[in-house]
Amino acid sequence: MCGIAGIVDPDVAAAALRPVLRGMTDVIRHRGPDDDGHVVGDGVGIGMRRLSIIDVAGGHQPIANETGKIHVVCNGEIYNHRELRERLIAQGHRFRTRSDAEVVVHLYEELGEACFEQLRGMFGIAIWDQSGGRVVLARDRLGKKPLYYAQQGGKFLFGSEIKSLLAADPSLAEPDYSQLPVYLEHGFLFQPDTMYRAIKKLPAGHRGVWEQGRLEISPFWSLEYTNRTQCQPREARKPGGHDESRDVWAGRLDRLLEEAVRIRLESEVPLGVFLSGGLDSSAIVAYAHRAGLHPLKTFTVGFDRSEWDESDDALRIARYFGTEHHVLMLSESEMQSSAADTVTQLVGHFDEPFGDASALPMYHISRLAREHVTVILSGDGGDELFAGYSSYRGARFAERYRRGVPYWLGRHVLPGGAHCLSRLLPAPLSYRAQRVSKILRDSALPLEQAYRDKTSIWNQADIGELLTDDALLQSSDLREQCLPDQLRAIMQSDRDLVSRLSEIDLRSYMLDDILVKVDRMSMAHSLEVRSPLLDHKIVELAAVMPMDLKLRGGVGKAILRDVLKGQLPAKSLSKRKQGFSVPLRDWFRNGLSEMVGDYLEYGGGRLPAELFSHQKVASVLREHRRGTVDHGRRIWLLLMFAAWHDKSLPEREIGSRGTGRLEFSAAT
Repeated sequence: MCGIAGIVDPDVAAAALRPVLRGMTDVIRHRGPDDDGHVVGDGVGIGMRRLSIIDVAGGHQPIANETGKIHVVCNGEIYNHRELRERLIAQGHRFRTRSDAEVVVHLYEELGEACFEQLRGMFGIAIWDQSGGRVVLARDRLGKKPLYYAQQGGKFLFGSEIKSLLAADPSLAEPDYSQLPVYLEHGFLFQPDTMYRAIKKLPAGHRGVWEQGRLEISPFWSLEYTNRTQCQPREARKPGGHDESRDVWAGRLDRLLEEAVRIRLESEVPLGVFLSGGLDSSAIVAYAHRAGLHPLKTFTVGFDRSEWDESDDALRIARYFGTEHHVLMLSESEMQSSAADTVTQLVGHFDEPFGDASALPMYHISRLAREHVTVILSGDGGDELFAGYSSYRGARFAERYRRGVPYWLGRHVLPGGAHCLSRLLPAPLSYRAQRVSKILRDSALPLEQAYRDKTSIWNQADIGELLTDDALLQSSDLREQCLPDQLRAIMQSDRDLVSRLSEIDLRSYMLDDILVKVDRMSMAHSLEVRSPLLDHKIVELAAVMPMDLKLRGGVGKAILRDVLKGQLPAKSLSKRKQGFSVPLRDWFRNGLSEMVGDYLEYGGGRLPAELFSHQKVASVLREHRRGTVDHGRRIWLLLMFAAWHDKSLPEREIGSRGTGRLEFSAAT
């Protein structure tokens, strides 16, 4: 695991590039505190910071081929490096290290840009091909590892984090406020966009080739979904109603899960598992135990509010497998004492506004885990792959609701009645009535609009009131902008509804929210996270799996529960889905209310008046404090934007004044 960076500027000599490149890697030292390396020539340089995991002693990067004409830096892990190495040695290649990254440079010699299709792992890769006069980038299929770039004319910058690019040229800090509606609606920005006008993300599963002053981006992987909803016709089933095909699918999944966990256990440093107590993380513990990793170190975060706390469920699994278990309890009082510092640290690691509040517990549990291990496995991906979210069952309900209830009744009368009832009930019943009202209202809408209302944090009407006219003018078409064409095309296809929604979540929420959160918060503490469920072979299997194997009788992840029978306690197998988040509703009314006011309210706060209506912000804060509406997630988005804007202002001022660094103007 590492952080990588690079720069191409044909008019700059090696001596001038070297300190710029070192500055780019110094700012991401947290991603690789063990080692650094650079290779620089006239006009080109690549570098890295290394977190030593495999071949700790000999795996220094950049790594070159036999002639020294091709160099590679790799952030991540290549899990099939051993079999690739054997094949390459048989073809005559000579290896200097045991590092998994070295297979990339030799594989590139053999296959060129097609080499990435052979890799099984998580990676952000840069290859400097001196003989070909090109720089080649690649990002893994699911986007577990980040890779940013900026280009203008014949100049090109890239890095694992935005801060590397800003270190080379602060003028790139020019913000792109046209992205504000997207951020406010979803809490994140869709690839390839960022909150900086000139900086983009390399899309997941894509390669980029910089050659002769131009960047060409193309995919090296695509995911094909099936439209099958049923496993097998009734006449093909065995006597007694048993479906033979279900056993076949379960067997395939079991073998892939076993393999995906096993190959992710390779490490020369201590390793553990994030254990929430849910089905997915418990499955990782079960397969790691089956692979012989015991005693296994497990890590759980808990809260001092029972409705948010899963620590007892995690403890049940820990005792079942006899793990060395560590629990971090987060209380409101503890968060209150460190809130301002924590918000500043979060913003510093994300480099742009990021609205998922579960970054808070992820940050703290990663810090605890790093005290004991350097590598950790997580259960991310199970809900998107195997229909685990309750929203998928809700979507099926909405289909029936739209067909069976007249629009005026379903859209207005029934939701309105539930909303009125919420005003008469005490908390927490009032919150439940509000939720019922929203579910009924959304269920009457056309699919795309219902999906957006369900997933939006700030809806379009409220965004129109929240943002000033000047801010809205920068967003040409609010409705079109907030849902990319690729996701809209999936939504409008004729596949099974749940299949479409799960693919959208995999390509948006998983890619641009969950994986970003996990990467930044873990690497903030130099901790490597591996996600077996997001092995691309498992993802490809899940994509063609009939939907009734995933969502059966209203129960999500049914096939995963089948596979885990006998491997987990019965109570854990039947446990309902509980989200990984924090009690913002109560924190913002109590201990953290003062901090929220400091950022958003008192004296105008830190939200720029040219972008936000402070009258609307004040109204939202009043409603939340009175308890009439839960605006916790909305307030968190504003808080994170205000903190980012406040922190990035000096960078923007430096960029506008100019520096002694590379002349690299922001794109317009």
